[in-house]
Amino acid sequence: MSITGSNVDSWVNEMARLASRFVAGFEDVYGYPPGEHYVLRSTDDSGRDALAAVLSGAGVRDLIEFYSHVSRISFPDVGPGFFVDEAECVVAGVRGAQPTRLSGVPGRTVVVFGSDGGGALFAVDRQTGEVVRLEGGSLIGDAYVVGEYGVQVIARDFEGFMRFLSAELQRQVPSGRQPSCSRPS
Repeated sequence: MSITGSNVDSWVNEMARLASRFVAGFEDVYGYPPGEHYVLRSTDDSGRDALAAVLSGAGVRDLIEFYSHVSRISFPDVGPGFFVDEAECVVAGVRGAQPTRLSGVPGRTVVVFGSDGGGALFAVDRQTGEVVRLEGGSLIGDAYVVGEYGVQVIARDFEGFMRFLSAELQRQVPSGRQPSCSRPS
C-alpha cells in the first residue's frame, strides 16, 4: 500500500505529540536532559523534486512522497537513536556519498536515507521498497560490503518503517510510573 499525504501528515502530528510527551518526562526517568527530538515538516517541494530527479521506480515512490511532507527527523534518545536525513543528503548519497548497492546481497540496490546512533544505516531497496537496516559492513566505492547477517529488513515498505519508528517512540514514552528498582524475592 502506498503512503499518501494525509497519512504522512497524520503520522507527523502523532510523532510530534509523542515526542513532546517523551521529552517532558525524559529527565525524571533517565536523570539527564534529552537531546533535540523532532519531526521537521517540509516547507516546499524542493526535497521531493530533488529526489524525483535522481530516483525512479515503484520501490522508491513512497520515499519520494514522504519527503513531500517531512524534511528531517531526529530522535537521539529513542532506542539507539533514529535520524532521517534531509532530501539533499539522500541525493548526495545516491550520487556517491553513501552506498547504493550491497555487495554481499546480490541484486539489492539501495537508497540510504538515515541512520541510528550506533552506526547502522537505514535504506530503501530500490526494487522492492523494503526498508532495511545495514550494520557491520564497510563502504568500498558505491558498495556496502556486508554479509546477509548485516542486512535486517525493518519493514516491507516505507509505511511500515513509519509504524516501526512510531512504535519505538511509543515504547519509550513514560507512562507516568517511576521505574521499579526492586529485585524479585
